[in-house]
Amino acid sequence: MRSSTTLLAASVSTRRLPVNLEAGDRWLFEHELQRALPASRLIDMREVRVGAGGVLFKAGRILPESFAFPHLLGEWTRLRRLRFLAGHYLLKTPRRIERDALWIADTWSAGYFHWLADTLPRLFLVRDHLKDWTLLLPDYARDLTFVEPSLAPFGAGRVEYAARGEVLACRRLFVPTHAAPSGHFNDAVILSVRDLLVTAYGGDGDGDRLYISRSLARRRKVSNETAVVEAMRRFGFRIFHPESCPFEEQVRAASVARHLVSSHGAGLTNMLFMHPGSHVLELRHEGDRLSNCYFTMASALGLNYAYQTCASIDPGEPPHTADLRVDIPRLERNLERLLAGG
Repeated sequence: MRSSTTLLAASVSTRRLPVNLEAGDRWLFEHELQRALPASRLIDMREVRVGAGGVLFKAGRILPESFAFPHLLGEWTRLRRLRFLAGHYLLKTPRRIERDALWIADTWSAGYFHWLADTLPRLFLVRDHLKDWTLLLPDYARDLTFVEPSLAPFGAGRVEYAARGEVLACRRLFVPTHAAPSGHFNDAVILSVRDLLVTAYGGDGDGDRLYISRSLARRRKVSNETAVVEAMRRFGFRIFHPESCPFEEQVRAASVARHLVSSHGAGLTNMLFMHPGSHVLELRHEGDRLSNCYFTMASALGLNYAYQTCASIDPGEPPHTADLRVDIPRLERNLERLLAGG
């Protein structure tokens, strides 16, 4: 048994072109200048089970609501599905959840961007019910240092985790669908999420210049990071490593930044905490027209988005994993223009 109600009507998101759009680069953005967003619904499910890894299943069937996009279920082979269901039905005794419960995660929610940009908007849509429902989260969320402090401003007081190796059997489970498909945003919702987090953890002041480095990341690094850092310092930018800071400090640092520069990656998600009218420069792969989530986020947040395309040090490496080399003279010109914008 399942039913659903509408939480958010269908809408259309319109985006502004980058403030420094170069001739010949329109192809990177033109397909994202307008996007229809489907309605968000609250699904009321009965007798659903939840695996510790965050997969929902019922009556021998894995549910598409487990995934960021329903079609991702199709990537599971028949053998993988059978092994999952056999292991979760035959080898584990479920823990019964009798209280009405809420599920907001999907199989991408462990990522910093996806947690803040996809998962928290779902929580925002049902914020008025949090006093009545138990929020259930997958086991991996327990180890993510940004999860608990990001939940606190929403008033999510009753939280339970599906422990590793555990199956939860939910009498009644509410699942809000995404406020927008991953990589896209309902402007009002993402701004409201921003306001909640900045009100809780934001700092005083407005005018800092921040370069978010990926030097501690495992992939998509800047190969000439030393030269980039030197240029940033010449222009008065502070070098920031988000991996070394608690979530609250990331919010505070970005909330007082007027100008932010970073290469494509999780750290750039911190633009979420900047004030509308601030300026962002994304260093991005020169051939990647698919990864436009920061372009669309900046537009939704009312930020002035600029970009610089960068060559990969290995032309055969996919954009999602490739290290980039930044053209320093071009970066300096972009920084001059960025700072002249206010």
